[in-house]
Amino acid sequence: RPTQTGTNTHTHTNPLYRLSQDSSPARAHLFERAGFSGKRTELQDDIPNMMTRYSLNRAASIRVLGGAWVVYQEPNYRGPHYVLEKRDYNNASDWGSQSSTVGSMRRVRFNN
Repeated sequence: RPTQTGTNTHTHTNPLYRLSQDSSPARAHLFERAGFSGKRTELQDDIPNMMTRYSLNRAASIRVLGGAWVVYQEPNYRGPHYVLEKRDYNNASDWGSQSSTVGSMRRVRFNN
């Protein structure tokens, strides 16, 4: 099954697609509303269950400040998932999803 990713607002199924390697510390802000408004949650570590850790399971917009992240719609790194690189994602469609559901997130680790 191809991996769905939201980089550049389209789905990648090309196994040769290469992420931009960002050496800055992994950091992302999740917002409850589109346009980076409402309650903000900051992530710096892998989160296997967003509901258990932060009492949230949705993010209407995401700002990736460092590194690259994989956003999964279900807890424990399952279900449809999207790779987000360092940039602003104003709404779920910006990362290629039709849903703002976020069940878990983890950092992409690059081999040097």
